[in-house]
Parts: sequence; structure tokens; C-alpha cells
Amino acid sequence: MRAGLTLMNKGTPAEGLEFLRRAESLRPTHLSTLQAVATAFLRTGDAASALERFGKALAVEPACSAALHGKGLALHALGDRFGALTAFRAMAAQDPDAWKAWQSIADITDDEGERLVAIDQAAVILARLCAGPAAPAQLLPVCADSLVQAHRHEDAREFITLNAARFRTPADACNRLADAHYQAGAFREAFFHKARALDLLTPEDIPPPRPAQLFDTVAAMLALEGISAILRARGIRFFLVAGTLLGLVRDGALLTSDRDVDIGVFRSRAGTPDIAGLVRTHPDLFLRRDARPGERYYAILYKGTGIDIFLHDTTDDGHVTCGVGDHPGDIQWRYDRFGLADAHLAGKAWQVPEDPSSYLRQTYGQGWQDPDPGFASAISSPALYQVDPYARAYYSVARARKALLTGDRDKARALLSQSPIPMGELSLFSAAPPHGNSQA
Repeated sequence: MRAGLTLMNKGTPAEGLEFLRRAESLRPTHLSTLQAVATAFLRTGDAASALERFGKALAVEPACSAALHGKGLALHALGDRFGALTAFRAMAAQDPDAWKAWQSIADITDDEGERLVAIDQAAVILARLCAGPAAPAQLLPVCADSLVQAHRHEDAREFITLNAARFRTPADACNRLADAHYQAGAFREAFFHKARALDLLTPEDIPPPRPAQLFDTVAAMLALEGISAILRARGIRFFLVAGTLLGLVRDGALLTSDRDVDIGVFRSRAGTPDIAGLVRTHPDLFLRRDARPGERYYAILYKGTGIDIFLHDTTDDGHVTCGVGDHPGDIQWRYDRFGLADAHLAGKAWQVPEDPSSYLRQTYGQGWQDPDPGFASAISSPALYQVDPYARAYYSVARARKALLTGDRDKARALLSQSPIPMGELSLFSAAPPHGNSQA
């Protein structure tokens, strides 16, 4: 049993399952063993076997919250949204500490009212559980994230500040405090806390250089085709933008250096189409808990692949704008007004801005046809419009920090060099990697 749990916690559930099933054969009605086997099955993608074991666990202990939650996850993996919601609601009704159930309800319900209540309930429960000094340290970042997801930004900032010493590291506390400030539109404070989080990293935090993890362009193309079919079925006219358009126009394929698929949609003055409603009600799409109807940007998931949907607005002065948030000074881009045209790219028909070269030149500059792996459109795009310098600097530091945590000092340095707020040379870039020699 212990060996199986160790392997599962190391991220190898298939290997751990062999040991756990041996334990199950010795104790076929032992609650913890049944739960462990069920969880291992779920993590290996065998939802049917997981559901069977969670059912056996509930036969042993009908009020077991963990088994109820696992049952809900297995049912959802099998495509039974109603059954999953029934399990999550039962768990939430019987367990006053069931924040996981509330978060799962928020993730899969198609009702916006229930979704908002569930997000808020999870935040309330986590804040209560983390109020005392004996609260598990691993719950602190979960609570901070939950408060941000509930749009309780001031509560999130206060919670992180009061509990900073209890977070795993000072850098982690600063990083989350920066994100809470940014979500509230306090870009200057967000930048300084994010810079502090970067400065608090030690050489030991940074792994040795390793080959860059390439974007799964096969899965991304399937996601692009999938979201295209969904949007077309709803009568929503969309077009390719940003890195997705750049790759298909310049290289004839999606960029291996990208992170997600980029889609544009024109928004009417009435606020339609309702992208949040579409994502919330479609079983193959996942809406982030901090997302709300009427926003101008949605980062969603389609079968594990990220998709960015940018709502584009036409202005009275002959321009088109899009961005990531509605706070004044947040990242946004402005383009010369454009219509849409059909284009045949990568063997398929798409709609694109009517003059793709002009759009790409405005987004990436005159040298858009030359690959620049260090370029970041949220920091250096010529199309950025009325953006607070501290918002750009925040993105510069945030992405540099992520690059450092993957061992990519060169990319981190390139990102910091684009910051409109000078950062200076950090000692991290000159420090030798603490892990010995490695191959790039």
C-alpha cells in the first residue's frame, strides 16, 4: 500500500496501481485502500474502474466525502455531468468543509447563478479553514487563489499579507500578492511585488538548462478545429489572430514556441456573443473560475489545450481594440479597422483579418516575418494602446520568472529587457547553476 501511494504521489499512478491492487486483494473492503485504488484508476484515465471502486468505498462508508468527490470526478470523466453534479451537491450538503465539492460544482455547472454561489462558498470555507495558526500550509495558496476567483481582491491581499510567513516560501507569498493586486487593477503594486518575488528566488530554485518543451501543435490544431466547430454551430463568426495567425501565415503551421490557440470574435455594442455562456454550457470546454460574463478576454481549455478568445470592439474613430481586462491601463491592443476575409492556411479554410500582413505588422512590428523567440506581444507589441507601463512591466517580470523556473536564463533576460520599468541585472543571471553541469 505504502509503495503504491509513494509512486502515485510521484506522478506515476500506473506503476503505483500494481501495488495498490495487491493491497486491495488483501483488504477488499478497506476504505482507504479502495479510495487509493480508485484514485489511481482515475489518474490513469480508467474512469469506469475508478467509479466502481468509489462505489465500493461508499458502500463501506456512505458519508465518505472523499469517495463522493471521487465518484463525481469519475462520472464527469465518463460524460455524465448530471450524475457528477449530484455527487458534488451531496458532498457539499453533508460536509461543511467541502470546498473541493463547491469548486467542482463551479467547474461543471451550466447555471451561472449556481456557479457564482459555488465559487463564493469555496472561498468562504477556505478562509475559515485557514483562519487559525494550525491550518495546513498547503491550503494557504489554495485559499488565496479562491479569494481571487471570487473577485474578493482586497480580502485576498489582506489574507496573503497577514499569512505571508506561513506560505511555503517568501517568494510564493510575494508572487500571489502580486497577482491579487494585478487582478484588482493595482498595476504598480503588482509590478513591485512580482519583482520582489523574482528577486527572492535563489540559485537553488532554478533548474539547470534543458531543452524547451515544444507546444503540441497536433493537439493544438485539433483544439482549433474543435473550437471552430463549436463556434460555427452557435453561429458565432470568428477569425485567427496573434500567434496562431502568425504561425499559419508565416510558417504554414502552428508555432512550436506558442502556448495556446488564439481566436478573435467581434463583439456587438449589446455585448453579444455570450462567450462565457457558451463555454459554461459546453461539456468539452472549461471556464476559469475567475471569469465572468461580459468580459473581453477568455482563457479556456479544450481537452487540455489552452485557447485564448479575444473579444474585439470597433471604435468610433475607425479602430479595432481588444485586450485582457477592463481596468484602465490593462493590456490592450489597437488596430486599424479591418474586415474579414477567407484564407486557405495549413490545408484548411479560415477567416482572418482582410490584410493579414498589415495586422501582423501592427502586432509584431516590421520584422514580423523573422522569428523572435523573445518577443512578447503583451510587453512590446507596437499595437499596445493606452497601457500602464507598470502593467507591461508586470508581464515582463511574470514571464521572466516563469522562464527562470524552467531554467531558461536567456529567455528571462530577454523578457526583462523589454520591461518599460528598468530592472537592472539580477544576480540570478550570473550565478552558476547549482545543479552541476547540464546539457542545453
